[in-house]
Amino acid sequence: MKKKIVVELVVDIVCPWCYVGKKNFLDAVAERKDIDIEVKVLPFQLDPASPQEGVPRKEYLRNKFGNDDNFKAAEARLLSAAEKSGLKMDMEKIKTHINTLDCHRLIWWAGQKSKQLEVTNALYAAYYEEGLDLSKTENLQKTLGPLGFNPEEVSAFLKGNQGREEVGALIGEAYDLGISGVPFFIFDRKIGVSGAQPKEVFLQVFQDPALQGEG
Repeated sequence: MKKKIVVELVVDIVCPWCYVGKKNFLDAVAERKDIDIEVKVLPFQLDPASPQEGVPRKEYLRNKFGNDDNFKAAEARLLSAAEKSGLKMDMEKIKTHINTLDCHRLIWWAGQKSKQLEVTNALYAAYYEEGLDLSKTENLQKTLGPLGFNPEEVSAFLKGNQGREEVGALIGEAYDLGISGVPFFIFDRKIGVSGAQPKEVFLQVFQDPALQGEG
């Protein structure tokens, strides 16, 4: 019988380092076919006060970094890490820094359909590779459509309140666990790994004695 490990990914869609860290983690998972690894996605909001329609990305960057030099240095580090991870991120396409509540609601909803990780991956690709404004319903419909989500159902879900309370509770749970930044990876609620670590770090964690109990 394969050993089973549950790994919870605490991420936010507007965190580009989460995209890199998630890719490295999933690459590590792909190498450990001897382990039954169940992946769950937990929400986190870096900017919960952002307006529903988002803010212009240039305005957000100016407020966060203060000047272009600081931003360019930070982006260069990010793009270098993304390239090493095999990701093609096009930051110039991103025009809106979004409020991610609806994205997290959709990820939560996808969990009811056993498509949580697929939807998470699709949202990241849509935002960082295509530059889609994910504050707009039509772009969320476009992103989830290939995964079998009916556009009308997506629209109806977003117009309602379903998932708001649940997402809020899960974000509160992350705070209760002492998580203040993302990405953060929780292995069987025994080991926590912070940051966009390289694949090799995750492979080492899978060998940790704390995770060696039989599933």
